[in-house]
Amino acid sequence: MESKTFRSKKSSRRILIIYNNNMIKKIFSLGLLCITLLSAYAQQPQMQLPLNKDVKHGTLPNGMQYFILHNSEPKGRANFYIAQKVGSTLETPDQLGLAHFLEHMAFNGTKNYPGKNMLNYLQSKGIRFGADINASTSFDETVYNIDNVPTSDQALMDSVLLVLHDWSCDILLEEDEINAERGVIEEEWRRSNDAQHRMFESVLPKLYKEYQYQQMPIGKMEVVRNFKPETLRAYYKKWYRPDQQGLVIVGDFDAAEMEQKVKALFSGIVMPKNAAERTYPVVSDNKEPLFIYYDDPELQMPRLDFSIKFDKTPFEMRNTLMNFVSTSMVERLIAEMINNRLQEYRTNPDCKYIGAGVNFGDYWISNTKAAFNIVVVAKSDITAASKEAIAIVARALKAGFSESELKRAVDNMMSGYEKAYNERSKTSTSSLAKGLIRHFIDNSPNMGIEQTYELVKQILPAITVGQLNQISKEILKSDNQVFLVSQPRKDEFKVVKEEEFVPAVEATINDKYEAYVDEVITEPLIRKAPKGGKIKSQKAGEYGTQEFTLSNGVKVVVKPTDFKADEVVMMAFREGGKRAYNPSQAVEVNFAADVAQLAKFGSFDMTKLQKYLAGKNVGLSFNVNNVTDVIDGYSTVKDLPTLMELLYTSFTDLNPDKDKFMSLMEQFASSLKNKDKDPEFIFDKHCKNSSYGNNPMFAPIDMEMLSKFDYDKTFKFIKEAQKNAADYTFLFVGNVDIDKFKPLMEKYIASLPASKAKSKVVAQSSISYAEGIVNDEFKQPMESPVAKVFNIISGNDIEFTPVNANMMSLMGSVLQMIFTETLREEEGGTYNPAAGAAMNANTNQWFIQYMYDTNDEKLSSLNKRADSELKKLVANGASAAHFAKAKAAMLKQLEVKERTNEYWSNQLLAKLRGYDYITGAKENIEKITLGDLNKFMKRLNVEKNRINVVMDGVAIQK
Repeated sequence: MESKTFRSKKSSRRILIIYNNNMIKKIFSLGLLCITLLSAYAQQPQMQLPLNKDVKHGTLPNGMQYFILHNSEPKGRANFYIAQKVGSTLETPDQLGLAHFLEHMAFNGTKNYPGKNMLNYLQSKGIRFGADINASTSFDETVYNIDNVPTSDQALMDSVLLVLHDWSCDILLEEDEINAERGVIEEEWRRSNDAQHRMFESVLPKLYKEYQYQQMPIGKMEVVRNFKPETLRAYYKKWYRPDQQGLVIVGDFDAAEMEQKVKALFSGIVMPKNAAERTYPVVSDNKEPLFIYYDDPELQMPRLDFSIKFDKTPFEMRNTLMNFVSTSMVERLIAEMINNRLQEYRTNPDCKYIGAGVNFGDYWISNTKAAFNIVVVAKSDITAASKEAIAIVARALKAGFSESELKRAVDNMMSGYEKAYNERSKTSTSSLAKGLIRHFIDNSPNMGIEQTYELVKQILPAITVGQLNQISKEILKSDNQVFLVSQPRKDEFKVVKEEEFVPAVEATINDKYEAYVDEVITEPLIRKAPKGGKIKSQKAGEYGTQEFTLSNGVKVVVKPTDFKADEVVMMAFREGGKRAYNPSQAVEVNFAADVAQLAKFGSFDMTKLQKYLAGKNVGLSFNVNNVTDVIDGYSTVKDLPTLMELLYTSFTDLNPDKDKFMSLMEQFASSLKNKDKDPEFIFDKHCKNSSYGNNPMFAPIDMEMLSKFDYDKTFKFIKEAQKNAADYTFLFVGNVDIDKFKPLMEKYIASLPASKAKSKVVAQSSISYAEGIVNDEFKQPMESPVAKVFNIISGNDIEFTPVNANMMSLMGSVLQMIFTETLREEEGGTYNPAAGAAMNANTNQWFIQYMYDTNDEKLSSLNKRADSELKKLVANGASAAHFAKAKAAMLKQLEVKERTNEYWSNQLLAKLRGYDYITGAKENIEKITLGDLNKFMKRLNVEKNRINVVMDGVAIQK
């Protein structure tokens, strides 16, 4: 369960784009749409867009809505949701936190599933708590989900519907269960109460006059600890009702049959008489700029969040063509073109910001006010960085964009829609369901990709740069401006004063700007066309693969699949990895991926390459893993030739771009300056150093490592790793047409430089967990103290086999269930304990790993309980119930994973390296019995090797 905070919403890369009616109408007044293209819609821009024709939608007599859709990916699975237009804004001051508390209680007993019966039953069917069974609470909504339900089990499908029914109207809310959950929620609050959370707690009352938006959904702990059960019951009875609820059910089932079941089961839920009116808080405007300053010792970087508020499109207007064009096209295009300029300038050595970006979205966490948002993260001086970034934004909006900028943005947008259209029969159930939830809660368009794509193809080319430039001039308004400046509380950062900061930004906005001159890329990526080679041999391999040997000695393996209609994943790997390099090379190993990513491909630096790839869905990266050096790539079917161009250039014409990289490294250094005050970073550093015996290969990057970085040595390291293509095996998985792919292989891979003598791998670094007893317990001063525990128990006395690896994984799943039941539910000492176990084929080492957060008072007792439960499991074995749940979940997940390209890419990589996880994968799980697992666990010596890291947070003395 999760209480959604502003942080999780804001940090998302998604751009939520809503705008006001006047701006939308402006689009049409400019003649953005041609009536000849869209006569029906263009003449009625406020007409509601149709719902996806394949969705069965209706409203029951009690007001509940349902959305039911057949979808076959993943096959034989279904996802169930009940979305509530109910969140923390409906709480009274004495109820703060109850919307989120109620969400927790839905898993602690309902009419048809008292106690933990519901969770026990679903988990016995392989549906995992947390991963498949979950919920989230936000300011204006709460959504419950049960995912990956096997549709072949009709009794289970009916039971899941009954669970949703109970969540709608029959949560028991028993006093004992309520009291037991108070501690769990307090630990969830403690776990999330970092610098960002503290900032939001402090600034929300300043951002909003409306009290409903002044407190995050997790609530006030004094309320959580002390509210009376009848207060929660009253909230539940008042707001959980059919007219605020929507059922979303998507999956591989008969939609018509499901609709009849929904009508029969949910129509009987009674809609209360004289129900309270559901209203949404109206966010106040501000004529004069609103300035807020916040600092905290644990914040990492100076940051500006600058918003210009607008009225949000009314709910009933959001599913119109007018709004669709405004939000899904116009604003996205404007934001992308601005962000491209900000990103391009970021590579300038004189750039004062680490990162900057714009988006159109909700005003912070409110659902009733929109905003144009500018975010700036500074190297040091937030005023200087803000002026610099906002000057770029202001220049774009006031002086306008170029035709070439718009073309790239349109190409990128069209590429995304085209891929979604090509994947329409393979779109995930989860993605489709989330779109329907947003349609129910926000009235956002959900026409289905077929109609959406056709609409976009007609409208997008009609948008002109002149029209966008005219719209852009109206964005930087002088009223409704909100400035939030946040930064570390540190001597080097001066307190930012409103009377200095706001006028400086306003002057920047009001300055005069010349039009931007865009660089247009016309030359090819590959400067000298490859001579090409030949395919020497081809043979059918295992699991539907085709294996090729090329004239330069390179081996290529291809597995065509139909899991995704428009996806190809590629991996070129060679033996090596961290084990093959001396610890003295740790800096080069740790920075290799970044240097390779920002190197020149031929004559194209990062900026030119991004422009060259506009409209293409393709990528390539170099990484050093534990035992392999890997070049990863991906593309659509159409863009596979471009991926091959990148691959060829990476081996033959990768060139240094030291100045540009070092300017970005300076920004990276700025982001590390305050890491010594970040408890999460400090704890992670202790965990990695203790786990690997202070092996620098596994150390997190800090200022000390950064000081040792040598660009020339690192670039030479990359060139050395890619000098002999015959070292690598090239693996392609996805929608690959073998006949069309052969010429690409011959042109771009058979032509790569290669020698018959392959590089030898000599182990120079240990990649195993440290042996013996390692205790790292330390006190950490913290603004909001929390204790964090991390343990690894390991051994290398059991032979690695796929069956043994499965038994270790089953043990980890069982331990996770035990910790949830004991450390969380019984002790109330932690929110989300995590446990797992596995075997490493490369080191022949088995390991058990667990971690959790708690408080200082319960730290000692919880550590003893965790150790006791682990030893009890090893000595006495797993229960039949836990074993059945873990085994069912493993089998179910295997069925889902086997229909993904990523699974086959990773498994074929292992097979080509000598480890066969594919053959008999299902049978190897099915044949494991409870007796086998318990006998296996008795062989584990959990006393010999243990790494124990404990960070005990202590309050900073003020």
